[in-house]
Amino acid sequence: MNSRNLIKDDNAVSISIGYILMFAITVIVISVTIISFYSLTNSNEKAAMTATFRLIGAGLSNKITTVDTMVNITNSYGGTVNSLEYEFPMSASVADRSYTVNITNSPYQIILQSDNGAMTTSSFNISTNFTPIQIYSGAENYKISYNKSGSSLNLVEQ
Repeated sequence: MNSRNLIKDDNAVSISIGYILMFAITVIVISVTIISFYSLTNSNEKAAMTATFRLIGAGLSNKITTVDTMVNITNSYGGTVNSLEYEFPMSASVADRSYTVNITNSPYQIILQSDNGAMTTSSFNISTNFTPIQIYSGAENYKISYNKSGSSLNLVEQ
């Protein structure tokens, strides 16, 4: 084979460039696909946490209202409630993430939030005083207690 023909022949160059271009395009397509799936799972996780937070907040406000109602009904019929305790479990994590529960006194609200931005609030109405508290998930057993001397409701971890 003549060396001049070899230098002028550009068939090998087009094959090499074609291979490099196909490899680069494949890497870009795979990267975009992985990134889109990652963002999709994050948004699904946040939506699932928000929905679960709504359920937890509604359940907790229902429990607080139930204790307040029991105290008020007993007092309205001439009875006396010295102390009342309502024990209940609460999930230690939601979607494998920890969260905080902040119960405020004015206005009465339950604010649940996680570090990934999922957040929801629930309101409740009670006639008894409530001691505001912020708890961090981890403990699974809690107790709402009524104290006659302070005429207040407290939420404590067990």
